[in-house]
Amino acid sequence: MPAEDGEPPTGKWCNSVARRLALFSSLIVLLLAPGCASRQSATPSPAAPSPTASRVILPPSTPTPTITLSPTPSPVQATPAPSSTPELPGPDALRAKIEIVWPHDGASVREATRANITAYLMAVDSFEPPCDGEPIVRLWVAHNAEPARPLAVGEKRMLETGGRTFPVWDFNDVDVSAAQDPTNKLSFYVTVDGVQTYHNVWVHAQDARTILAQPDRPTELLEEPPVRVDAKIEIVWPHDDLPAEQAELANITTYLFKSGTLSAISADAAWEPVVRLHRSLNADTESLAEPPLVGRRRSVPLEDGSAMMVWDFDDVDVSAAQDRLNKIFFWISVEDVETFPNVWAHGADTPTIFPQVDILESCP
Repeated sequence: MPAEDGEPPTGKWCNSVARRLALFSSLIVLLLAPGCASRQSATPSPAAPSPTASRVILPPSTPTPTITLSPTPSPVQATPAPSSTPELPGPDALRAKIEIVWPHDGASVREATRANITAYLMAVDSFEPPCDGEPIVRLWVAHNAEPARPLAVGEKRMLETGGRTFPVWDFNDVDVSAAQDPTNKLSFYVTVDGVQTYHNVWVHAQDARTILAQPDRPTELLEEPPVRVDAKIEIVWPHDDLPAEQAELANITTYLFKSGTLSAISADAAWEPVVRLHRSLNADTESLAEPPLVGRRRSVPLEDGSAMMVWDFDDVDVSAAQDRLNKIFFWISVEDVETFPNVWAHGADTPTIFPQVDILESCP
């Protein structure tokens, strides 16, 4: 049969089918379009990115809900931080570093009952040891979140290693059995009598972190300053409650007690001591590049209507602990007052890691 319009039969049939399909597709689009538009408009737009911890507007101080009159934040009366020049190393200042904690027979933490501890002394800006004299080197230990107490006096020994000879101080047969309990930790550090000491902290534990320590409740308030104080870090609050591996900043609050008691400082006491926050990273000694922070005094109401003084350190840099291999140690000192601090370990994962020991310069 001849083709119409000079077109073969097959092409005409295909054009007819194509026109029908196009019409059918148009009808489907018209029917579905309202529903599609509705669903598209209901889809939420992407949320703006959340600000980082360093940009969040934070409360002026760390909350202390366990001792306030109500669970809601109570008004506080804050005084400016006292003006004080940073602590600078004196001519006789030393770094005191625990280099070795050796459980007897190489036992694990969960099995060890005794350990030998060795500390090195060196200049603040070099690895030069104090070759002369007989300094009194004291070992301190803090059990969990309790204040540290002096434990032993070291025995001087001349060590020969790597072709060098220099003095070290040994503390032998130290009781470490408390750390067999996985909930316990022992924090060790050393100081030198009569010398400004920049020390490190060595934690002997199955888990060195300070986890959710319950703030202490004072048993009484003191109007007069005590001769000796237990300086206890009670709260380390990462901004936005972020975990250690994410937090950049934290607020830290410390209480001062008459040593050996829970007698805190009354808000009415006319005592304004300079309270400093010290810190060290991993096995290193306290850094001279970052001088201690000075605390800000704050009055906190108690349940009986009285008020106690606490000291706040706001916006403390804890970003180093974002690396799971790092841990930051904090402790407190009070100027011109004999101070027994506790040790707070901040980190995501803080097992006891044996660092590489230092090689000091040789004595003549």
